[in-house]
Amino acid sequence: MSVRRLLPLLAVLAVFALPARAVEVTLEVEAGDSDRVETPVCAPIMLPATPGLDVAVEVEGPGGKVPGQLVPGAEKGSTMLAWLVTLKKGEKATYKAKIEKGTPPKGFAFEDAKDTHLDLLFDGRKVTRFMYAFTDDPDGKKRFPNAKPFTHVFDAKGQDVITSPGGQPYPHHRGIFLGYKVKLPAGPTYDFWHVQNVWQRLDKFTRQDAGPVLGRMTALVNWCDPKGEPVLVEERTITVYRQSKPEVLLDFVSTLASKMGDLELGGDPEHAGCQYRAHFEVGTAENKKNTKYVFPPEMKPGGGGTKDMPWAAVQYTLRGSAFEVAHLNHPDNPKGAIYSAYRDYGRFGSYAPMKLAADKPLTLRYRIYAREAPDALTQAEVQRLYDDFAKPPKVTVKQ
Repeated sequence: MSVRRLLPLLAVLAVFALPARAVEVTLEVEAGDSDRVETPVCAPIMLPATPGLDVAVEVEGPGGKVPGQLVPGAEKGSTMLAWLVTLKKGEKATYKAKIEKGTPPKGFAFEDAKDTHLDLLFDGRKVTRFMYAFTDDPDGKKRFPNAKPFTHVFDAKGQDVITSPGGQPYPHHRGIFLGYKVKLPAGPTYDFWHVQNVWQRLDKFTRQDAGPVLGRMTALVNWCDPKGEPVLVEERTITVYRQSKPEVLLDFVSTLASKMGDLELGGDPEHAGCQYRAHFEVGTAENKKNTKYVFPPEMKPGGGGTKDMPWAAVQYTLRGSAFEVAHLNHPDNPKGAIYSAYRDYGRFGSYAPMKLAADKPLTLRYRIYAREAPDALTQAEVQRLYDDFAKPPKVTVKQ
């Protein structure tokens, strides 16, 4: 959930102090034109200081009490209250949040394997893994296996990944990843998809927030030319939201800033954009027979060049279990997006050519939903998920 995008949609609440007794806040949520099922919502809260770790938040609504979480807002010193709502289409409901000193309930936590990966766990179960290992070697063949960071998704037990760690025949396809062919002004074009003589490298983590509602990390990633100089810098934020079942609801937000003038980000739907790559074992002859895609009614099978489609979904079989994954393209993303969604080994995603001005960063937003279940996602299910993403419920602070 991008704070920068959400601020115009949300009301602002000023809490001038957090006294010994609880602070109570009343909020109104309007479902709008879609059913809402454990949908993330938030309201910015102005606090006199950054909240510490000893803050417990409880939100009571029509379905009873659910945990809330305070997370940093877009502006320095601001804070957001985040929680989940379940409402019927057209329903309006009142929620009362209680904010007080205390121990928050168990939820998300980060574990960092230094210089290798950053795991996100929920109540001890692994949910995602951000892979950032890098081989600092001038030999491109040695550097290639770790030439761009990516995000893994774990199965329902948190034991095995359901996304690709690389390997033949497509070692540059790894988990949830981003890549383009980047053309410099009056200069060469660098291929940050195949990353054979260029690379994406983690610079540093700038933020990690974890609690009962969400786990969020922000990383700066340098997209480097053959000399190791940044062509652009990416601020990548991965947010995973609490769900009652072991499902993964993940926001991928990428802000790109040029370091070498006006850039053109291109490629094609097969070799650029934000992509999801299923585990390479999905590519076995037996598993490939079970791979099926689901599209919006107006979208041609496989994408077919249809532009600006909102989403695509896939079902695939891995280690004897069926997995469903939906890939959602936010309507604020650059226009002309095309989904490549037909590969029977489970690689699919959204691509749009775009221009990146030297003085104007560009933000891309995608949402990934993944679950382990025997029945494929239906058009209606994915459309509801998309409505949550593109047209979230309206939140109003009443007092």
